Amino acid sequence: MRDLINQNIIKINDYPFERLSALLKDTRPLKKEIINLSIGQPNHKTPFFVDPIIKKHKTNWNLYPPLIGLDCLKKSYLNWIVRRFNSGRFLSSENILPLSGSREGLFTISLILNIKKLIVPNPFYQAYLGSSILGNMRITYLDLDVENNYLYDLEKLENEISKRPALIYFCSPSNPQGKCASLNYLRKLINLVRKNNSLIVIDECYTDIYYNTKPAGAVEACEGLGKSMKNVIVSHTLSKRSNAAGIRSAFITADKDIIKALKKFRSYSAPTIPIPLQYASSALWNDDKHVAANRLEYKKKFDYADKYLSFYKHYKRPEAGFYIWLKVKNGEKTTIDLYKEYSLKVMPGSFLAKGLGNNNPGKNFIRLALVPKLIVCKEALIRVKKYLYEK
Repeated sequence: MRDLINQNIIKINDYPFERLSALLKDTRPLKKEIINLSIGQPNHKTPFFVDPIIKKHKTNWNLYPPLIGLDCLKKSYLNWIVRRFNSGRFLSSENILPLSGSREGLFTISLILNIKKLIVPNPFYQAYLGSSILGNMRITYLDLDVENNYLYDLEKLENEISKRPALIYFCSPSNPQGKCASLNYLRKLINLVRKNNSLIVIDECYTDIYYNTKPAGAVEACEGLGKSMKNVIVSHTLSKRSNAAGIRSAFITADKDIIKALKKFRSYSAPTIPIPLQYASSALWNDDKHVAANRLEYKKKFDYADKYLSFYKHYKRPEAGFYIWLKVKNGEKTTIDLYKEYSLKVMPGSFLAKGLGNNNPGKNFIRLALVPKLIVCKEALIRVKKYLYEK
């Protein structure tokens, strides 16, 4: 049967969590009580009002969901954008499309494009690669490190796209570093993309988890650049904002031609959001109180991180998101040591990036996701502190 399978599948790395399992398979932790900070799966409670809404609309489980979304859902997207970014009034329902989780759109977008080159930040979210590898796109990895403030070097980016249009992925606030691009930077980035007839996907899934200044948004930047979504796709999701990863509910904002093409593609290929979940999603996008409470819970965790890790010169509190991107001597060795000696599971930075040995920008990092309950995160941070002191 192997000859019947697309051999490009072989080029796709195992997902980081599979690689992590393989790395730790022969390691036995000293304690049975393992704390898992390796996966960014929110553990805060989903807002209480979701279940009653789903039950209220349970008679709609037998209906095919509308691909373009219920009117109330589309309206909730547009209203949220205006509230969150104080911009976006130039958008209409033709600029938005519901998705079954943000990963669906991030993964499939390259399949509708006449573009043969892909640019991703390094480290990166693995979903950026999949369909592009299957489509034989040429992939360029641009390292994001402390020297470039964890943002694209715009001169290097222009060198990559000036001769050949590309599909570019960009994440702000970034995973794993928690870096937020300024509004001025976003405008420069979008202008550069438009100038070189390329397309950029801006992943803003962590935009509502911040600790001081609200992260700027791409729609906000586009409003100041002609009130147009030309060459720009923006992705948002309820997974992090509302602790509702299981609902699989997200949406994109883009030029109407992109929306039209992706809608046609999805009518053949992709799942849609069930009607009861569309009503629940609409309610979640319309409510900001639970988001503020969610943000406060994360703030408490990072306050503890500051308390326990401030002695360590390589610790820096992120601007947004729920990850600590911690520099160590060797990420994979540190991951094994923390698991064996402290029953703490983290993610080696090298598993989130591309490159061998010293050419991998994540080699000397680990990522810690502060997603468990506060008391669990506190214990995990104490264990990290002990490890760093001993080393």
